[in-house]
Amino acid sequence: MRPSWILFALRDGWRRPLRSAVAAAGVALAAAAFASLLAFQRGYRNGMDAELGRLGAHVLVVPKGCPYDAASIALHGANWPCHLRPEHLLGVRGVPAVAVAAPAFMNAFPTADGGQDVVVGVTPDLLGLRPGWRIDGHFPRADDELLVGAEMAARRRWSPGQVVGMTALPGRALRVAGVLAPTGGADDSFVYLTLESAQRAFSHPGGITHILVRLRDPDLLDDAVSQLRGCEAGMDMNIVPMTHLFRTIQELVNSTRLWLGCVAVVALLVAGAGVANAVLMAVAERTREIGVLRAIGASRADVFRLFWMEALQLCVVGAASGILLAAGASRFVESWLRSRLPFAPTDALVRVEWSVAVATLAGAVVLGSLAALMPAWRASRLQPIEAIRNPEDFA
Repeated sequence: MRPSWILFALRDGWRRPLRSAVAAAGVALAAAAFASLLAFQRGYRNGMDAELGRLGAHVLVVPKGCPYDAASIALHGANWPCHLRPEHLLGVRGVPAVAVAAPAFMNAFPTADGGQDVVVGVTPDLLGLRPGWRIDGHFPRADDELLVGAEMAARRRWSPGQVVGMTALPGRALRVAGVLAPTGGADDSFVYLTLESAQRAFSHPGGITHILVRLRDPDLLDDAVSQLRGCEAGMDMNIVPMTHLFRTIQELVNSTRLWLGCVAVVALLVAGAGVANAVLMAVAERTREIGVLRAIGASRADVFRLFWMEALQLCVVGAASGILLAAGASRFVESWLRSRLPFAPTDALVRVEWSVAVATLAGAVVLGSLAALMPAWRASRLQPIEAIRNPEDFA
C-alpha cells in the first residue's frame, strides 16, 4: 500500500470521532485487563522465587497451626501466638538430613507512624542460610548489640557503633553492631538481637517462634521431611517444606489468575465486536466513496487494506491507552490482589514492563486483524457501478 493510502486510512479512521473513541475505549479496557494479567502472572512468579531465595531455607519448622500463616509471619514479621521449646530444636538438629537449623524468636511492635518494628532473636547459624548478606560491621555477639536492616537504619539514621534506644525494648541502651546491606526483602526492616537477649527481653526464656532448616541434599526433601516428622519432637511441630508450600500457594492463586483471565477474554471479545461494528458502519456510510475509489483504479486489495488499517489503528490506539491505564492503576490492582491472596511476596506483584507492553500491542494487532476481516472483505467485494448508483442497497 502506498504512503498516500496509509495517510488516507489514518485520516478516515477518525471521521466519526465519538464512535471511534468508544471503540478504542473498549479496546483500552480489554488491553488494561490483559496487561494487568500478564504483569501479575510474571510478578507473582518472580516474587515467590525471590522470597524462597532470600529465605535460604528448604524447610520451616513452626508450632502447630496454619502453615500459610506461619510462612507469612516468618517472612514478613508479626507476633507469634505460640512457641517451640529447646527440645524441639535438639530434635531437629538430630536429624541426619539437616545441615543447618537456625532458631529464631520474633516479636513485632506497632510504631507511631502506623508501621511496625520487628525484633528477631537469632544465633550465628542464620548466617549459614544467608550467604548473600553483606554486613557493615559484625553480627551481634553480646546482649546489647543489634544488627539493623538497611531500611530500618536509613529510617532511624543509625550507623555502626551508635548507641540507640527502641520503644520495643524500653530502658535498654543498645549498640548498633552492624548494618545489613539492602536485600530487597523483609530483612531490610528487621532488627536482629542474639537469641538469648530477645528471649529475656520478651519474657520467653527458651522460647523459639520458628526454626529455619537447610538440608544437606535439597533433592531428598521428601525423605528429610519424613525424618523430621518422625523424630521425637515431630508430633509437636509443623514441618513446612517451603518449595511444596509455595507450589501449593501458586495452585491456589491459579483460581485468581483464571478469574482475571476470563475477565480479560470477555473484554477482548466485546472490544473486538465493538471495533468490527464501528468499521462495518463506516463501510455502510462510505459505500459510494468505495465505488468511486474502485472506479478510479483502486483494487480490491487496496480497499481491504484501507479498512483493515482503520480497524488496526483503533486497536493500537486503544491498546496503548490500556497499557498506560494498567501502569497507572497497578498500585490499586496490587493492593486489591494482596487483600485476597493467601500469601503475597514483598516484591511488586503487578509490574508493567516492556515485555508486557509488547505482548499487549501484539495482541491488539491480532484483535484488530480479526475484527477487520468481515467489514474489509465486504468493502472489497463491492462492485463500483452498483455502489455508486445504489449505495443504500449495501447499507
